[in-house]
Amino acid sequence: MHDRASDSTPSATEPRFSTLYQTRPEPPALIDRLHIHNAVVHRVRGILAERGFVEIPVPELTAATGSCEIVDSMFSLDYFGGLAFPRQTGQLYLEQMVAGGLDAVYCEGESLRKEWKIDQRHLTEFKLIEIECRDMTLDQLCDLQEEMVKDVALSLHADLIGGANVTRLDRIINAEHPRLTYVEALKILGRLGFDLTFGDDLDSEAEAALNRYCGGLPVHVTHFPESLKFFNMKIDRRDERVVECVDYILPFSGESFGGSLREPDVAILTRRLREGTMYDHLMNRAAEFAAARAAHDATVSEDQLRERYQAGIEASFSGYLALFAEHPVERAGFGLGVARLLQFLMGLDSIKDAVVFPMDRSCFGGDVQMSLAATG
Repeated sequence: MHDRASDSTPSATEPRFSTLYQTRPEPPALIDRLHIHNAVVHRVRGILAERGFVEIPVPELTAATGSCEIVDSMFSLDYFGGLAFPRQTGQLYLEQMVAGGLDAVYCEGESLRKEWKIDQRHLTEFKLIEIECRDMTLDQLCDLQEEMVKDVALSLHADLIGGANVTRLDRIINAEHPRLTYVEALKILGRLGFDLTFGDDLDSEAEAALNRYCGGLPVHVTHFPESLKFFNMKIDRRDERVVECVDYILPFSGESFGGSLREPDVAILTRRLREGTMYDHLMNRAAEFAAARAAHDATVSEDQLRERYQAGIEASFSGYLALFAEHPVERAGFGLGVARLLQFLMGLDSIKDAVVFPMDRSCFGGDVQMSLAATG
């Protein structure tokens, strides 16, 4: 991986990227959003089918779900007296199918996030399309992401997204998208005035600055610190501080694809699972759930409930680890947040203007009617 970005540095007075490519005076109407959403999802499915990916129906409720390694973003619910989590990712199910012998698989569904931010980039519910594939390099993973974005953009006509958007996307379709390592990105951002050190995540302003630096093009940023990423991302054997992963950062929307090679060494998988914050989040949630249920039912023991719930979580991950204990499989995959892809394609400052029914924390507790009215 190397820096293929331009060496020119934007001036302090340069306008925000969104103002350079403003394409609509108003957000698209509700029916227009629906047509664009359906066209994009239809094309993504077509691309995957053409490449031989098999769709996998994955459960919406799980005994243990993947979540952000840094923040506890899981919803939980009582499932007939047991602890269940609405699915955030189907990745572990897809890996099971690859371990079972399929070469390329995908799933789609709603990813539910306990997201407290109310802003222009985060939702509590969004469509997530995920893929998993055997024997894919990181460069090949980046290639697939880039080819998918270009193919989808090429399929959208002016009568659907507007002539100005077609012109903007045509430039992106015909350009090579820069690839930077996380360390290279930090150096660039340092020259642009950002105070970031190794181990810091890239926020929305940093991502937008990288897009501007690279001439308004999407950017692949690879090899993030392992402390920032999901436990099953493959440790880079040349630099064990980082994992072989990629965040694909699109103008307007920021990180829209997140992918990696998966760790084939079950000993490393086990260590990273046990030491990661995600595992602690799940176990803490089990303890909280047990305490809450015991407080309302004197016939059950909090300690016994906690042990039962935690054992269920442990069993789920033990089954996953067992898949690769005897037969390590080289595999890779990514997750595509459809709402952010739509935001990029339509050139919108707010993700809420890109989806049909945007959901965030404001949608309940008296704001439902306002949220519905805002989608028209």
